[in-house]
Formats: sequence, structure tokens, C-alpha cells
Amino acid sequence: MSKIVETLGNNIRSLRKSYGWTQELLAEKSDISVPFMTQIELGRKSASLEVVEKIAQALNVSYERLFKTDFSENKDLNSTLSIFENELIDVLTTKIHEKFDSLSL
Repeated sequence: MSKIVETLGNNIRSLRKSYGWTQELLAEKSDISVPFMTQIELGRKSASLEVVEKIAQALNVSYERLFKTDFSENKDLNSTLSIFENELIDVLTTKIHEKFDSLSL
């Protein structure tokens, strides 16, 4: 396994877990299969730049962030803000759906 493939997989897994997401959810958001996501995270398969970009978009980070080797989760404000942003979007989306559901009854 090459160092860059290993770094990519570790960073994807770390970010995914920081969101509290399953591999299934990230794979769905990235429009790739779950087995392929698993192989990427384990560093067993390399991903095309197109797939890396899809994963980065799903995680709301730059694709460059996925290749960083000196990343510290506690020091990366952008990552922390991205997590809060995604959580806020999820909560707001749920509340909006609940409101519309209650209006249609």
C-alpha cells in the first residue's frame, strides 16, 4: 500500500467518524459503492481524482485536506466548522420536514 493511498484512507475515515457517519452514508453522499468506500478507507484501492472530489464535497472539505499528513483535528478550525455546519443543516432539514408534514395533516 502506498503512503498517499494510506493517508487518503485514514483521513477519510477520521473525518467520516468525526461526523458520526457510517461508511454507508458517506458512500451514498459520494455516489460510490459501500465496498469501494471500504477499500479506499483501508488503503487497499486508490480512488480517481473524480471520486476524491466527490468524497471531499460530501465531507465539505477541500480535496487537498484529504491528502494532508500533518493534520491535527484539534487545530483545524475549518474541519470543526464543517462538522457544525453539516450538523446544523441536518437539524434544520429535519425541522423543515417535520413542519411540512404537520401542515399536510
